Amino acid sequence: MSSQGDTRALAKDPENNLFWRFDMRRLDAEEIRDSILAVNGSLNAAMGGPSIYPTIPPEVLAGQSRPGYGWEKSSPEEAARRSIYIHIKRSLTVPMLASFDAADTDFSCPVRFATTQPTQALGMLNSTFVNDQARIFADYLHRQAGADVAAEVRLGLLRVLQREPTVKEITRGVAFVTAGQTRGNLSPSEALQRFCVILLNLDEFVYLD
Repeated sequence: MSSQGDTRALAKDPENNLFWRFDMRRLDAEEIRDSILAVNGSLNAAMGGPSIYPTIPPEVLAGQSRPGYGWEKSSPEEAARRSIYIHIKRSLTVPMLASFDAADTDFSCPVRFATTQPTQALGMLNSTFVNDQARIFADYLHRQAGADVAAEVRLGLLRVLQREPTVKEITRGVAFVTAGQTRGNLSPSEALQRFCVILLNLDEFVYLD
């Protein structure tokens, strides 16, 4: 079912206790990370093999009694594999997964609860991981669509939203990228990267409708 509202149904059952529509669901932590890698074209879909070790910021590693101990370094190709292959170390969790309610490694976890916290939005905007992936995304769009800003914006929206973007969405995106260059003194690649950060933060990307 769609999660789209209906005036009469909302009036009778605003909390959806009768399940007349689909409750919008936020993607799980692993799904968000995998989706980011998928849309920018870097997801490594190889199956099986040993665990991988994504890059963890030095600030997080510094919180250990022995900073970085027990956390190896995977190649960029290996680090871009699906989240199910990430090495689990109870005293050191990948920040993005921890922010989005990954299972607590100290206890059994029969069910997960999706929370909404300010740190999630801040991480999606400012984290090294998201900004690095946005840079890869911008490079991908430039390779596929060339230097045509409108084509780059359309392709970015198409991959993130998995639907044909509207003219208004494309126009708004082009205006943002253009403003970044003219008013923000950003290079074309930097302006496109900032736009990609916004794309990865869209509700329609993070929530399953």
